[in-house]
Amino acid sequence: MSTLKMEATIGLILLGGTFLALACVVVGGIALLIAHGQQPFIADRVPVPTSIQETWQLALSFSPHGLIELGLLLLIATQMLRLALLCGFYTAIHDYKFSFICLFILWVLIYSLFWQ
Repeated sequence: MSTLKMEATIGLILLGGTFLALACVVVGGIALLIAHGQQPFIADRVPVPTSIQETWQLALSFSPHGLIELGLLLLIATQMLRLALLCGFYTAIHDYKFSFICLFILWVLIYSLFWQ
């Protein structure tokens, strides 16, 4: 795959992932304002998901907080996908230094997302 094709592919993935995450956050924010716009904000009442499964369950139940959290997870997943593609691309062109750097950053992201 040529460098220009790879740049275009990564650009489209970043654009699509960012807009999908934006849509989730905006829909969740609007739903939050519709449901609780007149009430004062009290942080103790906000459900805080502590795992990806809880975030997914909240999002599937169309909870405003779940949709906002899902949007944030989509932003992280977009960057993880970008790093995985870059790692594969750098390996294919035999640039092992950048491949290792991408792999290390991807490992740090995966570690921080799944192991608390």
